[in-house]
Amino acid sequence: MNKPLWQPSLNQKENSLLMNFSKFVNIKPRSFNDIWKWSVENPELFWSKFWDFSKIIGDKGDQVIKKNDIFNQTKFFPDSKINYTENILRKRNDQTAIGFLSESGYEEKITWNELYLRVCKFSSYLKKINLLPGDRVAAYVPNKIEAVVSFLGCAKNGIIWSSCSPDFGIQGVVDRFKQIEPKILITCDYYFYNGKKIDILEKAEEVVKKIPSIRETLVFSYKKNSAFKNSKKFKNLDEIIASSDIDQNFKRFEFNHPIYILYSSGTTGKPKCITHGSGNVLIEHNKEFMLHCDV
Repeated sequence: MNKPLWQPSLNQKENSLLMNFSKFVNIKPRSFNDIWKWSVENPELFWSKFWDFSKIIGDKGDQVIKKNDIFNQTKFFPDSKINYTENILRKRNDQTAIGFLSESGYEEKITWNELYLRVCKFSSYLKKINLLPGDRVAAYVPNKIEAVVSFLGCAKNGIIWSSCSPDFGIQGVVDRFKQIEPKILITCDYYFYNGKKIDILEKAEEVVKKIPSIRETLVFSYKKNSAFKNSKKFKNLDEIIASSDIDQNFKRFEFNHPIYILYSSGTTGKPKCITHGSGNVLIEHNKEFMLHCDV
């Protein structure tokens, strides 16, 4: 089993983003280990150069790493300012930004122009209802385009996102979301799993009863042709976005400003909250996709 399953061709190596980055920093690596060794021996230089190479939009600042003896208090780019969503939505064209394919074969797609518009409209609504940077929004949603729109709208305003799969039971959701005191819950009317249509709203209603901080519940339809209707308990997310103004202001926040909260498994008590910083997520994903995946 010493034979690799696949190897890139010499042409692929020479024209890869990793090789382009190596040239950008004036290194001639003989192997991947050479560029890796340089990066870990020169972390300040590596991250500063990669910020420039990946063309992050924002104010980089002067300091790259502010070290602390307590490892999790070390700060990257402590005096920089960025807006995560501004970086994600830099494309403005009619190419497909996101494609959705259900296990049932149902498909949807959204262009970069449409995505930009919907995100700016949703962020406008969040400001209208007085959600502020640092507030939390919880999402009990399947992996659909509306989830991405909602997340980017929150990140644009400095609002902290957190989500759970609709496969989770009521208590599993409450154990996670109640800790972060979200002001908004976003959910969907139903989803499909293993060929079965599964309603989410009954569970969502019970979740809201157990989390007093939730002021509004916004619902989108799984299929566009089965529009969800407003009620006393739920508001239609698609209608809200359609009727909202366009907010094109991208305020820049600290590099370490929280962007989303994930959770531990909950096998040893209640799930522990794990908070990620917006700049950390942005630059790490850029590195992963560009240098490791050549995207």
